[in-house]
Amino acid sequence: MKNVSISTDTILKTKRLNLRYPKLNDAAEIFTAVKSPQFPEQLPLKEMDAVSEIEEWLRRLQENWATGQGFSWIVEDRDSGDMFGQVTLSKVNGDHVWAMAFWIHPNCWGRGYATEAAERLLEFGFEEIGAKKIWAAAGEWNEGSTRVLEKIGMKYTGDNPKGYYSRGEPIAAREYEISWEIWQRRTNK
Repeated sequence: MKNVSISTDTILKTKRLNLRYPKLNDAAEIFTAVKSPQFPEQLPLKEMDAVSEIEEWLRRLQENWATGQGFSWIVEDRDSGDMFGQVTLSKVNGDHVWAMAFWIHPNCWGRGYATEAAERLLEFGFEEIGAKKIWAAAGEWNEGSTRVLEKIGMKYTGDNPKGYYSRGEPIAAREYEISWEIWQRRTNK
């Protein structure tokens, strides 16, 4: 599969949100979000203890974008420009298979922003980069994220006791996926 090239000027729009390319000057605001007492301890971003670590993470996201290995977006309010979180689609092993990840600032939980951004990311994945399947996982503890995945039509495929690692420890995760065919039927596209 050849690498996908997407301009860094591309903005994905929803009713309330803009999803835009991540910039290094986003680091301080992201750091404030992940250091919020409500930001989950079990997420790897919580491990970052300095703005410079967030900047390094953002550089990796930009590198992935440049090589077509992943596309990460800052989630912003369309009217105010306030940052609400971040979403990513990354290539995984398999032909036309991508993985979705997202987080939303704790101050913005419960307003449907994660669902709105994740739905737009599915559309981008299937319509713009030719995904045939999109996969996601959420920590078993993370009921909010599993609800989002179910709302956007992803189907539970099983539990993974070593879904991801945080602070060197395995975190059990629930895994989900959606195929292009199911997404197309669901959205009538």
